[in-house]
Amino acid sequence: SAPVSLENGRLLYMSNCKICHGIEGRGDGLLASQLDPKPAVLADPQLTGDKFSKPFDNFQIINVGIANTAMVGWADQLSEKELWDLTYFIRAFSNENVKLPLLFAQGSTADSGKSRESSTQIIFQEILLLLDQSLKAYRDDRTREASESAFDAYLTYELVESPLITKRRDLGLKLESSFGRLQAEIKRKAPLDLVDKIGQNIAADLKEAQQILTQKIGFTGLFIQSFSIILREGFEAILIIAALITFLIKSRNRDKLKAIYTGVMIGIVASFLTAYILHSILDISMANQEIMEGVIMLVAVAVLFYVSYWLVSKIEAAKWQSYITGKMQQAVSTGSAFTLGLVAFLSVYREGFETVLFYKALYLYAGETTAGIIPGFFAGSAVLGVVYFLINSLGMRIPVKWFFVITSVFLYFMAFMFMGKGLHELQMGGAMSMTLADFAPEIPWMGMYPTWETFIGQMILVAAYAGALFYTFGIKQERAVHELKSEATQIQNNITAVHDLVEHISHHAKRCEIFLKDTRDHDLKELSEHLKEIDSKVHELFDQVLYFENRLSDEYDRLSQPIGAREKELH
Repeated sequence: SAPVSLENGRLLYMSNCKICHGIEGRGDGLLASQLDPKPAVLADPQLTGDKFSKPFDNFQIINVGIANTAMVGWADQLSEKELWDLTYFIRAFSNENVKLPLLFAQGSTADSGKSRESSTQIIFQEILLLLDQSLKAYRDDRTREASESAFDAYLTYELVESPLITKRRDLGLKLESSFGRLQAEIKRKAPLDLVDKIGQNIAADLKEAQQILTQKIGFTGLFIQSFSIILREGFEAILIIAALITFLIKSRNRDKLKAIYTGVMIGIVASFLTAYILHSILDISMANQEIMEGVIMLVAVAVLFYVSYWLVSKIEAAKWQSYITGKMQQAVSTGSAFTLGLVAFLSVYREGFETVLFYKALYLYAGETTAGIIPGFFAGSAVLGVVYFLINSLGMRIPVKWFFVITSVFLYFMAFMFMGKGLHELQMGGAMSMTLADFAPEIPWMGMYPTWETFIGQMILVAAYAGALFYTFGIKQERAVHELKSEATQIQNNITAVHDLVEHISHHAKRCEIFLKDTRDHDLKELSEHLKEIDSKVHELFDQVLYFENRLSDEYDRLSQPIGAREKELH
């Protein structure tokens, strides 16, 4: 961890900002006259004064820039630490005594021992201070300031969220949800006693969290935490991957398994690279990390929904053995195999880089006693292997139709959950509004949160899936029945024509037989025998045509029944 440095902020300002904003932040730099719009006057208290603005406002502008102006974002050129140094320096233009944060932490914690405990205590002090500022501002009817302080408190809490979740997942997620609820209640100007109560509950939970994070962990504790991390984070991914692999095997597309394996391997490598880049090179802010996780989840929603519908659209066709033995192999085209590989990649990647960060936090908080982490990891991985084996074995015993149904529903549920969680991550990162919906339940494991945004997003997904099912088993089915009826009618007409032709040939053969019956010519008698043979074969052909005609008639009658009656007959 490192404190904010105004001197470093000054150096950054002089080398990067002075040319436009001027030495004293009055918007009178050398390039100011050439710019339209003019550079902002940073010495204006409305922009940087403590009374009218928050440090996070300035940080965000420096971080991402302002569209259609010369003010570019500096996130790609400065670390988060440098951005905060610069933020607090420019606030000195309009504040005699700049209020510096207690610390600025890079990563989750300090190294180990007393330093780690001290750093953790300082972080919690900062969270409680910001929380108190938020509640005081709300009591004074300064809603905007209260909301921003609550958001700053949450971002500071994110510095210890990962290690807390590794130790007490329920408490970590509860605090995240409570911070979101606090921000939402403040924005909708809820009664003061309700906001105070939420704040008090957060403060109590923070004190409990601080005690948990400052406790020393032994071998058993580290083993259990490491075991739970890999099992919890990998469980969803292993379910999806096992279902996809079983699907390809059952549909006789083993040659497409490479796409799944490739997606998994790329997902693992990308997870490590992303974790390294975000926290060692870009030093990405916690808010932006939340937004990134949300975007990844929403991409996964689109892919999972597509694959889920693709599978359910094959359920009807899966009733026919000819489809399984032939068309199913053609159905998994190169493009479809790529999509399945993409699902595997997203399943691993979505949890992967977060898992890496969890283990990083666990190592940091473990200090020198890290012996239980690796055994816990391998034990959890072994359990995931057993889960994969069981799903694969069970899936191979389930009839194809029902396997398609189960896999489709499971992938849709994952899309439903990711939709809620993805939108929630965007909300917690400040990229999406948060409007409370008191009627909506809060079920985190299903991705359900009591906000209108997450509720509407998931309801759109429900409506889309219902519409897809109606199209597949309603409109599309009736259209297929109509086409089959037309084809059946045409085939019947063709059979009738063949029937007439057979009758015609048979008639002429009999006439020839009568004509040649009394002749003594040896050649003519031999010809007569040939004609009899032709007549016999023609009758065999006629019998076969008649058989198929009856079968077609039965099928035609079946297709004329309502869809529900046909389904009942098939079962």
